[in-house]
Amino acid sequence: MKQQQSALIKKTDPEEELRMVWAEVYAPSRPDAGGDFMDAKTIREMSYKFMKSGRTDQVDVMHKNDTTKGVEIVESFIAREDDQTFIPGSWVVGVHVPDDGIWGRIKSGELNGFSLEALAMTKKVEVELDIPPVVSGQTSKDNDHVHKFYVTFGDKGEFLGGKTDVQVGHFHVIKAGTVTEESKDHTHRFSSVDDLLIVEQV
Repeated sequence: MKQQQSALIKKTDPEEELRMVWAEVYAPSRPDAGGDFMDAKTIREMSYKFMKSGRTDQVDVMHKNDTTKGVEIVESFIAREDDQTFIPGSWVVGVHVPDDGIWGRIKSGELNGFSLEALAMTKKVEVELDIPPVVSGQTSKDNDHVHKFYVTFGDKGEFLGGKTDVQVGHFHVIKAGTVTEESKDHTHRFSSVDDLLIVEQV
């Protein structure tokens, strides 16, 4: 089946001419869009296999399977336990984006994360998922400010949405995904999965 997990872009190069973005491709023990997950060992093996295959130019937009010339993975690593930016054990890549159109969509927040697409063998297991009543965190910076966000999940792990706090006289509603609803002519990126963790396989 197709394995897919989305992760927020967490770092962009301050020197715009380099046009680099970094994010997790897949994080361990976090459920993906289909409710599947991988452990750290499997993720590490998958990342090594991908890099050895030399398919670093296989980067498309919105799973359209139409690659853009020059947009390519140029960095790849497994986040260490003391990493202050990325989830430990996750596969992180750095992508070079020379294409003007795609870079503009990243800067505007329209394109805001990586999403892995791969064929994978899966097996059914029962797990215990540790979901706090309210998940909170900090949004990306936009219009020279950030918000604290609050989202909730249902009993079966379904995303219920939420909102941000009030900053500069406004707040944002959160309905889905990794981008807030627009308010005052802008949006913010956020990641609500960093603190969700499969704690035990039953």
